[in-house]
Amino acid sequence: MRAHILKATCENGKLILFLRVEVDLGYAYKMKLSGLEKDVLELILQNGSVTQKELSKRFGKVKACRIIQELEKKGLIERRKKGRTYVIRVI
Repeated sequence: MRAHILKATCENGKLILFLRVEVDLGYAYKMKLSGLEKDVLELILQNGSVTQKELSKRFGKVKACRIIQELEKKGLIERRKKGRTYVIRVI
């Protein structure tokens, strides 16, 4: 994983950094991912981004939520609120 500082500013005594983080897919697959985590990651990569609702239809609500949380903890994906669901994409 590599991080590049795109912009650094100081506001109200706080340093604000805008970073670009690159994840090597080889690194992602070396991590201990379950079969379902790999499936979800591949699906996201194929489509660019997916909604949590789409993943819930395919894997079930609880299972999709847990997989997303695990991938998020590992720093492989990000989740952004859009309406009543989340849009998930690879970082």
